[in-house]
Amino acid sequence: MISKKKAGRKRTRNQTKKDFVQEELQKKEIPSVQKTSETEDIQFQVINPANLEVIGSLPIFNQEQVEEKIRYARETFPSWSSLSLNQRSRELLKLRSYLAKNSEEMISTICLETGKSRMDALTEVLTVCESIDYVAKQGKKHLKPQKRNTGLILAHKKAYINYHPYGVVGVISPWNYPLILSLTPIVNALMAGNTVVLKPSEITPFTALKVLEFFQKAGLPEGILQIVTGKGSTGAALVESMGTHMICFTGSTATGKKIAETCAKMLKPVILELGGKDPLLVFEDANLKRAAKAAIWGGFFNSGQTCISVERVYVQDSVYDSFIHLLMEEYKNVRQGQENNFPEVGSMTSPGQVKILEEHYEDAQKKGAKILVGGIRQENQKGYYHKPAILVDVNHTMKIMKEETFGPEISIMRFSTEEEGIALANDSCYGLNSSIWTGNANRGKQIAKKIQSGSVCINDCLSNYPVSDLPFGGFKESGMGKVHGPEGIRSFSQIQSVIMNRWFWKLDKELWWYPYSEKFYKFMDRMMKLLFG
Repeated sequence: MISKKKAGRKRTRNQTKKDFVQEELQKKEIPSVQKTSETEDIQFQVINPANLEVIGSLPIFNQEQVEEKIRYARETFPSWSSLSLNQRSRELLKLRSYLAKNSEEMISTICLETGKSRMDALTEVLTVCESIDYVAKQGKKHLKPQKRNTGLILAHKKAYINYHPYGVVGVISPWNYPLILSLTPIVNALMAGNTVVLKPSEITPFTALKVLEFFQKAGLPEGILQIVTGKGSTGAALVESMGTHMICFTGSTATGKKIAETCAKMLKPVILELGGKDPLLVFEDANLKRAAKAAIWGGFFNSGQTCISVERVYVQDSVYDSFIHLLMEEYKNVRQGQENNFPEVGSMTSPGQVKILEEHYEDAQKKGAKILVGGIRQENQKGYYHKPAILVDVNHTMKIMKEETFGPEISIMRFSTEEEGIALANDSCYGLNSSIWTGNANRGKQIAKKIQSGSVCINDCLSNYPVSDLPFGGFKESGMGKVHGPEGIRSFSQIQSVIMNRWFWKLDKELWWYPYSEKFYKFMDRMMKLLFG
């Protein structure tokens, strides 16, 4: 673990970024790695996507090392789970306060390894602070014993349910939101009384290590959060271990299916938050200017690397041309970079995702699509900067309208009737989020019922995720299970039903216990007809 002496070290003014990173590495709870000719097999490098410089190297945890962390989490579980809900709440609120007070330190770490703009990184920290606050305060209500109705026949009894933790929860988080998509499930799991082993993405592991450091500096109990760094093999070890009692995974649908298959064989519960291809429907009675602003922001925010990004835009024929004009006007306000003058769009994070984005552009253009603006790499930038794009003349034969693109682009398609627009929005294997734009609130509500997605925003986009009281999760291949809200908190618990006599009568038996008789049979039959007939 980190010593108090090391934990107290501060970055000096004259210390370079490289020196700071190396010092941070020395402070982490990571086994030392000897430099050998096989270093590539036991270490991986982390690259700053904004300038392609090496941030540092971290170890790839093998099966034995993963099991060691799981054992530590299991040893910590009894003491943590025995705390009252009020005690767990107080511990988590300490983390919230520390994170809010030291936000710049976390924001800098996020920017360093994701290439995000500082505003995008600030949004991560703000959203997480809101989430911790909700879970810590509302979790006390949602996890306490709940009374249940015993019905008419057993009216002389009382019933309730208890929420029990699973034990050790394995969390596997992605690179696009390394703070939100790590800490949100961690906090939910901890509030429910579990301990956690986190495997962050190999692309953005330093944010997770910073989270662990914040846990320690905020004074949370040692051992309730463990971190294992590595690649796919490390994540597989966490999933396949008999020591983890539940898995929460956020990532691609393909990987999520493999995890679900593995967990099913072990009867291990799993929460999967997977891909999206979210539609934005603009009807002729919509506020077009607001809808255009939303499409630009919802498609380009975090360089489009958001599971609920606006990727498919459907516009009714009668307002199509006006909407395109407004989009092009709004596009003029989009600047790209990371540090100077707080630009709107940062770099992309993953080189693999850049490749997918370019493949989708190429496929769309071959099939008749037109890129109105953007769609090229920023040659004057060293990192993974891809100029945000607006595409038209697209259709559902194109990858860019069928597969998750996960880049800074929006693709626009016409529709004529309301029914056609709804059908196009639902024509996807995904169903994570969607957005409806209309001047009629009742119309919006009725259309929302027909949209096949786990969340719907009316005259807004992406705003559902920061609302901590709203459950979040997808339909179809966008996942299973929920995070956020009472449903999300309780997802990390096992439900135990309890029934007992309302009064402790000193009776030898219940009426329906042996021995049976014809008289009793007729009595029960009359009761059934009287109550339910």
